[in-house]
Amino acid sequence: MTHPRKGDGPQERLLLDRVLGDARQLRGKVGYHDRMRIDDYLESVRILERRIEQASKPAGKSWQPAVDMDPAHKPAGIPGEHMEHVRLMLDMIALAFQTDSTRVCTFMFGNAVGNTNFSFLEGVNGGHHSLSHHENKEENLVQYQRIAQWHVAQYAYLLDKLKAMPEGESNVLDNSMILFGSGLRDGNRHSPRNLPLVIAGSGGGRIQTGQHLVHAPNTPLANLYCSMLQAMDTPVASFADSTGKLPGVLI
Repeated sequence: MTHPRKGDGPQERLLLDRVLGDARQLRGKVGYHDRMRIDDYLESVRILERRIEQASKPAGKSWQPAVDMDPAHKPAGIPGEHMEHVRLMLDMIALAFQTDSTRVCTFMFGNAVGNTNFSFLEGVNGGHHSLSHHENKEENLVQYQRIAQWHVAQYAYLLDKLKAMPEGESNVLDNSMILFGSGLRDGNRHSPRNLPLVIAGSGGGRIQTGQHLVHAPNTPLANLYCSMLQAMDTPVASFADSTGKLPGVLI
């Protein structure tokens, strides 16, 4: 969220500080409701910047410039707590969609074999990757389920933020398509078939919502991507191994 530039001094100024002058001028040119939206957005950015700044501070150490470019080293500033890291990323995605800074975003909760430790969840004692190889043991399956429920809860968190952002006569969520899922159905078998996927948002009225679809075995996942591209006014005859649009998705 910060970027050094000539004249900034020894430390970078926060992004919001750079645009406050322009924001004040804009507030004087718009009506009451638009001023409220500007204020809400600026406050959201300020809160997010403070969280990023706090998460980036090494414990017991003063600020140091990020000059080490060794690719073997992890980037500086990654929060130590996985929950805070995920929430910061989701908050930035929501702000990017709200401001139309981007219309496409991909977020992976973690490396597939990264084995993030989920002991911060009640009843879980171990890493995601290890527990995904549950061997059908009840104690592992229960923990695996709780980790999956946590991921779904983060998805719901993002959806709630987007739904609370007015956009035109609806909200950002209604004008978006948020796909949630995984490349494997069951980590124990490494099975990529019969994937459970969820799409939230109606893509500006192009996606049929409120339904549960079960498609024929071996239906390519790329058929869903093909349908989503159609909904974005990007018509394609095929995508990857797709065999056409996925029935029942588009209105």
